[in-house]
Amino acid sequence: MSGTFRVEQVVVTGSSERCRITPVKPAATNCWLVGDDTEVVVVDAAGGPERIAAAVGDRVVVAVICTHGSPSHFAAAVDVAYGLYAPVLLHPADHGLWKRFHGDHRYWRLDDGQRIAVAGEEIQVLHTPAPTAGAVSLYVPRPGALLTGDALEQRRPDDGRSRRRVLTPVDEALRGLPFGTRVHPGHGGRFALGHVLHSPADRFVERSA
Repeated sequence: MSGTFRVEQVVVTGSSERCRITPVKPAATNCWLVGDDTEVVVVDAAGGPERIAAAVGDRVVVAVICTHGSPSHFAAAVDVAYGLYAPVLLHPADHGLWKRFHGDHRYWRLDDGQRIAVAGEEIQVLHTPAPTAGAVSLYVPRPGALLTGDALEQRRPDDGRSRRRVLTPVDEALRGLPFGTRVHPGHGGRFALGHVLHSPADRFVERSA
């Protein structure tokens, strides 16, 4: 393994010329590069394929993973995969969404419990079916990182305080992970998993804005 294993953030806009339909209001989305100085996995190639390629540099791309079937998260997946000679991975429950936007372009199957090796570490696939049926989260035990796409969402109510809401199936799928796990969401900044996991009777955890 070369260099320090890390999770790098590349903020892009969810759009692509190859994608059949783009969001009405393209969203700023976090594309994550997981790996070291030699090889990486690209997570949520939402747009800006040239920017993603520049961030990857001369590293080998093991896979382009889509956390779920939303154009604001996978619009540039085909462009990036073609340009960097890597397979696209997607949960089959989102096949219809993929076909709607990317037509007959192929992807590789991504399943709950699957393990993906990159740069001497292992990414564990967790099926977290929100906001789509095929949504997944990616857990890297070392360095304790969790890439969730839109499975964990943030709300800002009228009182100006920020709340992060965990949907029930997501809560169940992630509850066994360490509370200190660092969440890398699809939008916005990183936060600790312990800030959002709580009992079903208390769906919201408040924190200062």
